[in-house]
Amino acid sequence: MTQVLLSIGSNKHYPQLQIETAFSSLCRCFDNVRMSSLYLTEPVGGIPQDSFINAAIRLDTQLSTHELLQFLMELERQAHRNRSQEIPNGPRSLDLDIILFGDEILSETDLVIPHPRFRDRRFVLEPMQEIAPEVVDPMSGKSISQLLDKCTDMKWVKKMEEELVTQ
Repeated sequence: MTQVLLSIGSNKHYPQLQIETAFSSLCRCFDNVRMSSLYLTEPVGGIPQDSFINAAIRLDTQLSTHELLQFLMELERQAHRNRSQEIPNGPRSLDLDIILFGDEILSETDLVIPHPRFRDRRFVLEPMQEIAPEVVDPMSGKSISQLLDKCTDMKWVKKMEEELVTQ
């Protein structure tokens, strides 16, 4: 079993429902699945768009990196995401990224692990801090907590109130 950290987000087509539906699918297919609280976050990339809802997910898998990637892309497709027709850094119905896959380091055209920009993104690090503060980035040798302490990203990230999460 390999422990994996994912980032999940959405800002269109009922974002909270998109995240909850994907999380349910992950719970049915993987072991020890845990999700952080939901966070309302400022979009990255400069394109005018609605705020995102983001979270982090921790799970155990026996799949390879590419098998997991295909599984996640299928969840995105089921959420009506069409990568070929979307604006880069634009609105997304569902965005699932593999951030860490055990201590694996991989750099291929279709997949880079650890995720190349996660260390610089508060919207990824804050939810991860909640569920995996001790997990270490194999590239930097720093824990999620240490990476968050050094993060210079000034975009706002706000933990959603509990009553919003359960509506």
